[in-house]
Amino acid sequence: MSCDVLVLGGGIVGLACARELAGEGLRVEVLDSEPILAADGWRGASWAAAGMLAPLSEAPEAGALFDAARASRDLWPGFARELREESDLAVDHDASGALMAALTPEEEPWLDRLVAAGRRLGETVHEISPPAARAEIPDLPPATRRVLHLPGEHRVDNRQACRALEVAVERRGVPVLRDHRVHRVEVGTAGITAHGHGWQRSAERLVVAAGAWSGSIPGLPPLPLEPVRGQMLRFEDAAWPWAGTLRGAGIYAVRRGTASVLVGATEELVGFDRATTPEGRHKLVEAVRRLLPALARSEPAEHWAGLRPGTPDHLPILGPLAGEDPRLLVATGHYRHGILMAPWTAREITSWVLGRTPDAAALHFGVARLAELSGFGPPV
Repeated sequence: MSCDVLVLGGGIVGLACARELAGEGLRVEVLDSEPILAADGWRGASWAAAGMLAPLSEAPEAGALFDAARASRDLWPGFARELREESDLAVDHDASGALMAALTPEEEPWLDRLVAAGRRLGETVHEISPPAARAEIPDLPPATRRVLHLPGEHRVDNRQACRALEVAVERRGVPVLRDHRVHRVEVGTAGITAHGHGWQRSAERLVVAAGAWSGSIPGLPPLPLEPVRGQMLRFEDAAWPWAGTLRGAGIYAVRRGTASVLVGATEELVGFDRATTPEGRHKLVEAVRRLLPALARSEPAEHWAGLRPGTPDHLPILGPLAGEDPRLLVATGHYRHGILMAPWTAREITSWVLGRTPDAAALHFGVARLAELSGFGPPV
């Protein structure tokens, strides 16, 4: 055997799983089809995301998704600190919260739902005056009608986190084999073998964490995954004052570093097409004009797209992949929540590998539920 556990997928979920498993003393290898992990070349969903850690605004209904999202949000401060210590790299994690702005009467019910969800789920929601919000973000339109502050919404620089994770897992003795596209997986009684072009790697167990590509690996059971393209823009603004997240006009704006603001994102069912489009750019720029008119006077400095792994019910897929075979595990389908849920997912996958009982929320995301589901599309 090459190792105890093979992890297919070197994005944030796969790397987090590899780190957690290696921390338990297991021999782990990561296989990823992309050649590099760098801002100028890698276009996985982990690279493309904005890094929002937002359980209430992204999962405002009671249930397993919110429970898992909140638990993972609470893991992130310690997770980011450990990554900084283990990699000697920066991992910017911010807990300033999120501002949610309603610009028109039609947008106010959205804020009402968040207030109600906060009360129901035990998350703090503050109503603040528009002038107070403009003191934080002067570019907000004077006609802004209402603003909420959600202090429990965090953010992280996801690209920094991915780089730090890769260094951290390698320092734990985990090879991260880039440019290793898996052509076929062979499941035998003696072990599991991943075959590629001119290579093969074997292990006792397999964790499939390949994002939108997880459902169509030859030799493994198919999964009802569909890529959902998200396009984003980066604006240069060294004077951007707000350290947290701003949402309104159907978009979000997130500070990145000291001189950039990220704006996103579209949701498009276009297969595995990662190309950006003039239509996507126009849609985002028009929304920026409504929410942050001064920012929109500058041209976007960067435009990119990534593919989120979507499922019919918009919930992750976790746990045993093929019936009761405990050797085959899957960690995918996180849709908009991959960055947020990475540390929690890694903990739960490790529980399965070691024969521990996973959280109740993790059991809710099992493969068996998918037999009754069909159809795709962004959540309403």
